[in-house]
Amino acid sequence: MRISRNVLSAAALLMFAAVAAISVRAQSAAPPADYDPNFNYECDRACLNGFMDQYLAALVAHDPASLKLGRDVKYTENGQVLKLGDGFWGTASGLSNYKIYADDSQGGQALFLGLMQENGATVIVCARLKIELHQITEIENVVARKEPGSIARPENLVTPNPLFAESVAPGERRSRANMIAIANSYFSAIEKGHASFAPFDANCNRIESGIQTTNNPPPNSPEGSTSVLGLGCADQIKTRNFQPDTLIRDRRFLVVDEERGLVFVSTFFDHDATLRSYTLADGRTAKQTRTGPWTWEIAELFKIQNGKIMRVEAIVNTGIYGMKSGW
Repeated sequence: MRISRNVLSAAALLMFAAVAAISVRAQSAAPPADYDPNFNYECDRACLNGFMDQYLAALVAHDPASLKLGRDVKYTENGQVLKLGDGFWGTASGLSNYKIYADDSQGGQALFLGLMQENGATVIVCARLKIELHQITEIENVVARKEPGSIARPENLVTPNPLFAESVAPGERRSRANMIAIANSYFSAIEKGHASFAPFDANCNRIESGIQTTNNPPPNSPEGSTSVLGLGCADQIKTRNFQPDTLIRDRRFLVVDEERGLVFVSTFFDHDATLRSYTLADGRTAKQTRTGPWTWEIAELFKIQNGKIMRVEAIVNTGIYGMKSGW
């Protein structure tokens, strides 16, 4: 019995179409329970940002079940381990146009730093996701609210600095290890009071919880004094104004975006409040006004270009002394 070439060709086309359909479904659906050679397990920038956008939408919808979650997914909020669906999951009420993304395809990490709505109020949010096998396995939120005792000023955040979205020229990029070392040097410089520890760009600027804390216009300061907030990143450290920062600990370098020169760090600034007065570089004496120990929870994003720190954008929350990250 002979089969015509036309019949064979039609059968081959049908088989090819079936395989292609399976492949497309494999890419768009959740990963299979077991290894599938036809499934693309990689997650590039578009993939990571897609997971983040889905996550933010799920927050506003109060619907964690809509996400592709790992079996043992973990969720923390401001350093506390919470049940998925608790905390900000119940109060998030809207999104905003102020958004900064950082993506680490090698580490499977996605970062969002921006504004959201919470029961009608604007809050500053830093969200980190860990993606493994196209599933979310870690969720970490830091939420800064404008409330008594908080420095958060979300109304000041109108347009994200475009530097955070710009790619760094290949010749001005640094390796992952070098980028982590540069970000780490920033905290060591503050802790040790020596600006030479960190490679700052001459135009380095910093935003903390919506407040510009460097290079501000001079206020009405006493004659002969210098406003710390009017200085640049390096010059502020040279004043030795950060002596009450006793310890900068638990530095976690979570997202390294080499293409855009971004490093995201989670850390804590401890203040044991034992230093009641201290001498600044210009000879003046400064006094500590707070009487008890406290800790700052810090979520900090660095823009690094040509080996120098150009921009820093952070969330700063005042917390319980010695608090932990939950990780």
